Amino acid sequence: MASSYFSSSVIQFLAFFFSLSQLPSSSSRGIVFQLERDSSTLQYLIKINQGTPSTAVKLVVDLGGKLPWLLCLKGTYNSSSIRPVKCMSALCSLATKPLNSTCIYKNSCSIYTNNPVTNSVARGELVSDLVTVLSNEDSNVTLGTPVASLRRCAFGCAATVYISGGLAKGANGVAGLGRSSALSFVTQFSVGFRFSRIFALDLHDNINDDKLNQTRGKIYFGGGSYIHYLYGYEDWADRVLSYTPLLINPKRKEEYFIDVKSIKVHGETLPINKKLLSINKKTGTGGTKIDIQIPYTTLQTSIYKEYIKAYTGWVERYNNANAKVLDFTNITMVTPVAPFSACYNSSTIPLLTSFDSAPPGVAFIFAKSVWNISLYDLVRVKDGVDCVGFVDGGSKPKTSIVIGARQIGFLEFDISRSGLGFEQPSTKDLEF
Repeated sequence: MASSYFSSSVIQFLAFFFSLSQLPSSSSRGIVFQLERDSSTLQYLIKINQGTPSTAVKLVVDLGGKLPWLLCLKGTYNSSSIRPVKCMSALCSLATKPLNSTCIYKNSCSIYTNNPVTNSVARGELVSDLVTVLSNEDSNVTLGTPVASLRRCAFGCAATVYISGGLAKGANGVAGLGRSSALSFVTQFSVGFRFSRIFALDLHDNINDDKLNQTRGKIYFGGGSYIHYLYGYEDWADRVLSYTPLLINPKRKEEYFIDVKSIKVHGETLPINKKLLSINKKTGTGGTKIDIQIPYTTLQTSIYKEYIKAYTGWVERYNNANAKVLDFTNITMVTPVAPFSACYNSSTIPLLTSFDSAPPGVAFIFAKSVWNISLYDLVRVKDGVDCVGFVDGGSKPKTSIVIGARQIGFLEFDISRSGLGFEQPSTKDLEF
């Protein structure tokens, strides 16, 4: 549920936005951007075409970011359509609470930009510029050509080099997609294009081999349809999603938390201290959140130990149960590859089609739904070696469970309805 502050903020932002740019409204089909993943840092980047002349700018995606920002050193960003946001304007006033804005030289609006990788903070200036977007072609029944549209967006302009430390090579800044801020891309696109505050991540676009680290993806704003190809079926279909509520962490309102009640590994419920699964309202610690800055799901140490125990226990039971089967090959453990602690010989791992009657490999259990992530429990770290793709997050992490990029696949964040939509993996989504 949105706070009264946010509701009033949106009204102010609407007034600012449409008075600032008299551009034609777009269709309600939503918009889409390509994502790419840096092979070195494993960060996801969104490519934005903005400015005059229009220039491609790569930004690291930050789900908990309050606003998009760019590094604006002299000679690095040149645009004739860039405009400073005035200190006494509605937009600068709107930035006061979430971004701690102040007035600086020449009456411009000063804000603080945050680097999600290094957690460093630097002062910058709030500006606006034109952004070119493409409509979501998946919403067109015939998968027609996307329509380009222009809108003016606000972003932070950072003039300090160190704020970009740790970002992927070629990144010009950060794309903030925070839940509560009126200046995140989610809210700005929602207001500018008149659709609901909703976005979706497809981190496994056009999969050829699920156990390899994919480098392509998409991010949708405004909702579906979300069309994808059914491998082996030579057909296209819209994604069918199940939903669970999004929770608000009172200390970290920009981030996306969900209410995981338990975890099952091949049907076995892990014995977890229930206090770890809930959010401490005073400190904001505990609970479960989504964060694609984390490449692999991290579990608080006690949860992780039970997880690995259950997984290796299932392997042992599977080997024992099939020991007398003709031509049966044991699932063979090999030397672990950091940061993982349980790794196996790839050639000995059976295909999922062998487990039609078996429970899901890994599942997050919610109050009224179950998220089966079986296809994403293993990761190929090198030729011939698959590892259980979960990592020990430490004994006292801020968040007990952080669901990382590897286990996400496809997710829809419906902020308007406070819901997270997830897709149940199926063996028909892969080409074996």
